[in-house]
Amino acid sequence: MLRMLPTSLRSLRLACAFALLVTVASVHDSAMAQGLLGRPSPPQPQQKQGLQYFAGAWRFSWAGRESAITAGPRSGTITFTMPSGATVMRMETQGAVDGGAAYQESGTLEWDDAKKALTIHERIAAGVDVRSVGDWTSPIAINAESAPMTVKGQNLRLRRFYSILSATSFTIVEELSTNGGPFVRLGKGDFTKQ
Repeated sequence: MLRMLPTSLRSLRLACAFALLVTVASVHDSAMAQGLLGRPSPPQPQQKQGLQYFAGAWRFSWAGRESAITAGPRSGTITFTMPSGATVMRMETQGAVDGGAAYQESGTLEWDDAKKALTIHERIAAGVDVRSVGDWTSPIAINAESAPMTVKGQNLRLRRFYSILSATSFTIVEELSTNGGPFVRLGKGDFTKQ
């Protein structure tokens, strides 16, 4: 039937059919985005910021490279505890690096609710004391950077990006700057609450 119509009419008819198809697709996409087609949009993982988020034991696996302050690939458990009435949370890490060698780390976390700031003091397995301050103004992320530290004659800064995925899961991406150079990725850890 289209062959019998003049070319301009055929073009007009095709253009109208195309416009209708685009309109239907646009309305469908808009309805899906708004959850109007029977499937609501899933809620975003927004956890209440503060020390209580970390309370308990978390299993983790870490993939990354060795550096002056990190042992490379490792796994273990990190436990966060807060004595009754305390304002500082303790953390203890027990784990093993790839190859089987055991390692331990420890530290404390302090929370400033007014500033939404998380201060982390830790003694990492390399025997280095690290102090970091993290901005937790977003309920889904913490951006933390350490104070400068000198290790084996090098001036180092550690930066960590925490992604708060759910009440029982978070990840950390770690980067290191050496002697004022650019931050270079060290690795990524996946943490799951036990």
